[in-house]
Amino acid sequence: MKNCIILLLALTLSISAASAQENVSIGPIAGVSFANLHGNRETSTKPGLTVGAFYNYSSKTGFGFSGQLLFTQLGAKVFEKTNEVNLNYIQAPLLFTFFFGRFGDRLRPKLFVGPSLNFLVSAKDKDGNSIERPNNMRYYNIFDLGITGGAGLNYELSPKVWLNFDVRYGMGLLNVSRANNENLKNRNLGINLGLSFPLGTYDKKSGRLRTR
Repeated sequence: MKNCIILLLALTLSISAASAQENVSIGPIAGVSFANLHGNRETSTKPGLTVGAFYNYSSKTGFGFSGQLLFTQLGAKVFEKTNEVNLNYIQAPLLFTFFFGRFGDRLRPKLFVGPSLNFLVSAKDKDGNSIERPNNMRYYNIFDLGITGGAGLNYELSPKVWLNFDVRYGMGLLNVSRANNENLKNRNLGINLGLSFPLGTYDKKSGRLRTR
């Protein structure tokens, strides 16, 4: 997992370096997630929380990128909503973004899409008990790869301080269940708010990120 986080940081920096100059910002993000498990088991949607941090850049062309590190509660309600499967993940979405309007506008609508690397932290039932198979074998796979897409708005509250709002849909691509004859994939709708603060601009001539 440590290597994946290092890879995420390296990727965001390399993408930033490809642009002549961009606005670079960082900040916290929080929201609510409405999750379910899609497959051959009867399940229902359950709510959960999302908290984390993000790294943004936007160029004058309208294209941008966001690398995020999130703790997200996924899973589903099961057994006719009498119990829950709570799958808690560390997520690393890599979101390619297009901002509408002009660079410098106070309100910037946006669309985004990209892969998400998801690492299972814990699997618990409604009462908080760990869900495990005999001999401490996992019921659920530790890694999931997904696709995340959505839309949102960035609004400048004060010079270089932005309110970030988005609605996103996440679709898992891998079977998260390790049980025989069971195929379950993560699905979730997320509503998030973030606050970004200026970190600096990338200078192509010097090859450095000029921080404030």
